[in-house]
Formats: sequence, C-alpha cells, structure tokens
Amino acid sequence: MRKTWNRMIGFAFAVALLFVTPAMEAQAAEYTVTAAEAVLYTNENTVILADADDNTVVLPEVAANLPILVTGVTSNGYFQINIDGQIFYIHGIGLSQAVTTSAAESQVYEILMAQKAVFPEGMRWTNDNRYDWKGGTYIGGFGCAGFAFAVSDAAFGDVPATIHKDYSKIRVGDILRVDNDTHSVIVLEVKENSVIVAEGNYNSSIHWGREIPKSRLVDPLSYIMTRY
Repeated sequence: MRKTWNRMIGFAFAVALLFVTPAMEAQAAEYTVTAAEAVLYTNENTVILADADDNTVVLPEVAANLPILVTGVTSNGYFQINIDGQIFYIHGIGLSQAVTTSAAESQVYEILMAQKAVFPEGMRWTNDNRYDWKGGTYIGGFGCAGFAFAVSDAAFGDVPATIHKDYSKIRVGDILRVDNDTHSVIVLEVKENSVIVAEGNYNSSIHWGREIPKSRLVDPLSYIMTRY
C-alpha cells in the first residue's frame, strides 16, 4: 500500500515540479539536517515543499492521514521526507503521529461491529424499544439510549460506566449524549476531527457509520459515558 501511495504522490510531485516558478526556486535560509527515520502522517496543515522554506511550495494541498517517510529534521523546523526516491520538505506542523487504538479498543470495536448481525442497518428502532443497562449510570433507556446501552453491554458486560466531558479522551465504545442531551450514539471510530458512530432511533431505525464532527459534540448539556 505504501509503495502504491509513493508512486502516486511521486507522479503528482513530478507533474507539479514542472510548474515550479522562479520564486519557488529561492534558496532557503541556511540550515542543517539531522538524520531520522520515522513514518508520520499528513494532516490539515500539510504542504509539500521543494526546500525547507515556505516559499518553495510544490503541492499546497494534501489529503490527511497519508503515511510519509521522514528521513531527517532540519535545524529550522522542517521534516525532510522521501517520496519515491525524491527529497521534499514539510513544515513541522504539517505531519502528525498516527491516532493509535489500544488493544482493548480494537477488541471492543470487533464486538461492536459483530452486533450488526443482531441490530442490522435499517432495523426499526424507536422510543417503543427499551433496554435495561448494566453500566449503572442509568437503569435503562428507550430508543437511542436503549440501543446504545444494548450494544455497550455486548462489549463491556457489567463494567460500570462513568461520566465526563473531556472530549479529547473519547474512546471506541463510549456512549455520547449529543444535541444538547437529546440523542445517544455509541462510538465506533475516533478520528482527528470527527467520530464514526452507531445509533438507534435515527429516522426510527438502526443506523451504522454516521460521521459527526467533534465540533458538533460539545454543548452545555451533552456528555460522555465511558466504561474504560
């Protein structure tokens, strides 16, 4: 997969380099490079440069979460990178560590996804549906809450839940109360700026895979229930 990505972006860079303007060829300030070897990932700040200088842009926009081979770090704050044998540079804010998932979260994810056989996409699920929860924060719930509680119990059994509002610590399997505490969803995946969820009573049915920006999760009344 990495070789395929390298070839694709390498070709894109080769095409882009044909259009480098004289201004882009300006020499960067003097710097040194310390050798390094790591794989980091593109983010919303990634800009590919011909040199360790913001005036030498080759590609101004790059998709997020793509692996990049880092071969060095410059003394003026840039990563030296290698793509298909060619050397480029990215400012320090333009690469990030991958968002890691713990072994526990991986196991929870597998159990959650297995529940699609019990609660298939489109299955009718409304406030007429109720479930008694083992998490302890609430005795049970109807509709969206009942679905989230049922799927949560499949993954966590009788582990007690706690409530918090630290949105930097959302984990796979957490139940989120959203929309000013009017709807419950359960987290399937945590991304840099969003979460992927499953939910009941979504248009009166079960739905898997909706993506919600993290910016929409935070409001005065909403909160997180976790069983980690």
